[in-house]
Amino acid sequence: MRKSIILSLLITVMYSSGLLAQIKVDPKYDMPDNCWRWEYMVPADLLEAVEKVPVAYLVVSPLEWHAEAMAFGTDPIIGTAIAEKAWRETGGVLIPTIYVGTETEYHDFTSTGYTPFWGMEWNTREHNPGSLYISPITLELMMREMLSFIEEEGFKFCVVVTGHGAIEHLRVLSELEQQSEGKPMKVLFRNNLVKIERPDDINFPGSGGHADFAEASVLGAVDPNLVDKDKFGQSEKDRKVDIKHENVDKIDFDKGQKSIDYRANRIIETVKAELAALDIKQTK
Repeated sequence: MRKSIILSLLITVMYSSGLLAQIKVDPKYDMPDNCWRWEYMVPADLLEAVEKVPVAYLVVSPLEWHAEAMAFGTDPIIGTAIAEKAWRETGGVLIPTIYVGTETEYHDFTSTGYTPFWGMEWNTREHNPGSLYISPITLELMMREMLSFIEEEGFKFCVVVTGHGAIEHLRVLSELEQQSEGKPMKVLFRNNLVKIERPDDINFPGSGGHADFAEASVLGAVDPNLVDKDKFGQSEKDRKVDIKHENVDKIDFDKGQKSIDYRANRIIETVKAELAALDIKQTK
C-alpha cells in the first residue's frame, strides 16, 4: 500500500514537472497495429506486412544549410514528420529516412576561376556550410535501385516523401513516379496524390521560401528547439537570401503543424483509396 502511494506521488510529480513528456519511447515499440519499421523487421514480419498492407514509405531529403537559425536536417526532419503521420494512419512499412538529395548546380567566373555554386550559394555567392548534396543522376540511380528492391519484396505502393523543394530534386522524383505507371509497384509522390483543397490558414504570405519564416514554422512544429528565433535573419548571409529578423514574429508553429497535417492527409486519402481499389481487384 505504501509503495503504491509513493509511486502515485512520483507519477504526479513527473506529470506536473513535465518530465514524463520528455521521456522518449523506443521507436522499436512505438508502432500502431499494422505498422512496421523496416530496420526492426524479420522475414516473417515482412511477409505479414506485404500481405496485410503492401505500402512502403520512403523519405528522401538532403542535409543542407538553412540560414543561421535552423538545423541542417530541416528537410529530412519535416519529411519524416509528414511520412510518420500518414504511416500511423494507413499502416505499412516505414523505411529509415535517407539523408540524400540534389540541388541545382550553377557556375560562374570568380576570382578563383570557374566556380560551382549549389542551390542557395548562387544567392549568397559564397560557401554555405552544412550542405551535403549528390548530383541529379546519382539521386536517380540510387532511387531506381531502392525502388527496384522494394518492389521485389512484393509491395504494391511506395510513398516517396521529401521536405526538400529544389527543382532538380523534385524533377527526379516526379519522373520516377511517372515511370512507375503500369509496373507492379506504383510510386506515390506528387501527381498521384489526391487533390485536397489547400486551406487558407496554412499559407504564409510574404515568405521567401527556403529557410524563411514559413519553413521555420513547419520545422518548429516538429521540434521548436531546432529554430533559434534570436538568430533568425540577423546575419549578413541571411539578409543576402532576404531572410529578415523583422519577420521573426511571423514564425507560427501551430500554423506549421497544420501544413504538416495537410500534406499528410493528402497521402492518407491517396493510400486508402489505392488500397480499397486493390481489394476490389483482388476479390474479382
